[in-house]
Amino acid sequence: MVPLKTLVSVVTILLLTVLVHVDAAPTKLRKRLLLPLAPKASDIDGAHLLLKNDVDSSKLIKNAFVLLSKPRNYYDGMKACVSMGDAVPGLFGNCLAVNKKTGNTDTIPCSTQLPTICFNSVMRRVLLFEDASRQIKVDTPVGQIQGWRDQNAFRFLGIPYAEPPVQQLRFAAPVPKAPFTGTWDALRYKHICPQTQSNAGFIPLLLSYLENGATENEDCLNLNVYTPSLKGQGASLLPVMVYIHGGGFVSYSGSVIIFEPGNLVSRGGVVVVTINYRLGMLGWMESGAWPRSNVPGNQAFRDQIVALQWVKKNIASFGGDPNRVTVFGESAGATSIRALLSAPTTFDLYQSVIGQSDPLNIPFKPPSEANQIGEYFMQALNCPVTDLDCARSRPIDQVLAAQSIANTKALADDKWTTWALVERPTIDGDLITAEFSQLVKAGKYNTKANIMWGSTKDEAGLFVPQYFPNPVPIANVSSALELVFSPNRSAFLLTSPYFQPDPNDSDAVRDLFTRAGTQYYFFCPLRYLSRQLSKNKNTYNFRFNRGRDTPLVGDGYCSSSTGRVCHSADIQPSFASGAAIPTIPQTGDDARFARQVVDRFTTFAKTGNPNPQPGQAGFESDNPDVSGVQWPGYDDSNPVLELNVQSSVSKQAENDVCSWIDTIFLYDFWLQIPGNAP
Repeated sequence: MVPLKTLVSVVTILLLTVLVHVDAAPTKLRKRLLLPLAPKASDIDGAHLLLKNDVDSSKLIKNAFVLLSKPRNYYDGMKACVSMGDAVPGLFGNCLAVNKKTGNTDTIPCSTQLPTICFNSVMRRVLLFEDASRQIKVDTPVGQIQGWRDQNAFRFLGIPYAEPPVQQLRFAAPVPKAPFTGTWDALRYKHICPQTQSNAGFIPLLLSYLENGATENEDCLNLNVYTPSLKGQGASLLPVMVYIHGGGFVSYSGSVIIFEPGNLVSRGGVVVVTINYRLGMLGWMESGAWPRSNVPGNQAFRDQIVALQWVKKNIASFGGDPNRVTVFGESAGATSIRALLSAPTTFDLYQSVIGQSDPLNIPFKPPSEANQIGEYFMQALNCPVTDLDCARSRPIDQVLAAQSIANTKALADDKWTTWALVERPTIDGDLITAEFSQLVKAGKYNTKANIMWGSTKDEAGLFVPQYFPNPVPIANVSSALELVFSPNRSAFLLTSPYFQPDPNDSDAVRDLFTRAGTQYYFFCPLRYLSRQLSKNKNTYNFRFNRGRDTPLVGDGYCSSSTGRVCHSADIQPSFASGAAIPTIPQTGDDARFARQVVDRFTTFAKTGNPNPQPGQAGFESDNPDVSGVQWPGYDDSNPVLELNVQSSVSKQAENDVCSWIDTIFLYDFWLQIPGNAP
């Protein structure tokens, strides 16, 4: 939990910041209206944001411009700039052009047809503080959509990709959104999906509410598009990165402030899409009492697929290449990527994946377990197990309460799953035909996908405060481990020389819990599966040895001041979003590290290789932290890029402990899935 004093002080600072600046620029406190005279991107015929973005919040960036690539004379160019809400840089009637050969500004005849550079005077967007007045319309296959731009991205927010999953569509497969007439208002985020606090506390809800300015609602299947460039006719398209958020499949949304992608879009030269999908039992409800035609199961995963289909069909309208799509996600979002790699019907929707902190040792759910939690859910709703209409009629607060009861009972049945992924993809025999480890072993996953994935140094430390708010005596080490392992497995683990509490460590038991959980659920299964994946295509493994604390969370076991890099600490560097909340800076080594991570991720999105290629456009080749470290594809030497301010490649990291788990202790994706074996 967040210390109340810390939370109050930070929120107070945020509110004061908004009040101080409320007269300076439009904010969320002011109503945003569609401007009827906003230009159409097709009329502009090529609008591109120019910004040399080093993601350092201490540097005032003055040189922000908009390039209109269609050749115009000076006066037509000025009119186009004015229609975009800005003006042409000029000096009292002189018609100026930039000489590409010399870099100097020359006076030219005003009738000369050239691309036009406009000012981009709007500020960068941060939490609760944005200027949505520079609006623009885009024609898409589903209809006209009107968004806006800030300094580093054109933003189109809250676009529906599926019909509202309500009434008869609750628990059903998603229905793609029908094309709409008129102009869709994409100036603001729309509803987030109904969610519970889970053991992560209220921070996910708080961050979502602050970001969205919208309440929870089942009508939440929407996505957001951010692009640095609205391409002219026939122009080359940009790579696309689609983000699937984490939150244990019970919390968060695609528009939480730590997923703010403006810097990723601007620096990386990529189009970014973030999505919402159904959470909890609304997204994972199954029951053998109903035919899959009514309740197919894996509804959340099916939502993600429909969102990717929307991207495939529409993203070119926003400057994105539908044939260069990278799906990336953290935690449950990375588990979703694991599902995408397993489902053949999705293979043509993406070319590359980046998985962050997927607990790979928690396997997909067998149908029997999915049906059992469905029965618990129906019981908690006080509905007969066969009465689907009853479940569809219950108000959402009762659904969320019943979900919590069902999850608690399911966790008691299968303690090894941990509370973080009680809800998760099911082996439904339709989309997913087998456990991921089985599919990898048989070569029946998406062998054509470019794969880059990894973990943080101290993943499991995030869960320590929920289990152990205070240090635990060494005498209680067995009972502590039994919170996530059976008594027999706990005893077996403690026979290993690799999992002994350090008697000189004042926090030995919690540190052992962190080490065991990190290696068993994250690092070692990643290593094991990578050796098999690399037989078909280059696979790249990373480990974050540096990160950023989640905003509003005070000091604790996992704070950066301890040196630990726990689960979710990789999110902000991946988006370079560390300065998205006022009063929280991203400077110095934090900015340098964010530049490195963004450059690696976007290089991979562009080429399927995280190493910059000769002639590649972008900042990557000029970043010595990236170009100076060659990242090898995975092989038997188990290479891992150890991400830090100064990164390096390690080989055979954790080799002995992982070999012991591989061959002696064994993984839950073998032990818990009938018929699966090493």
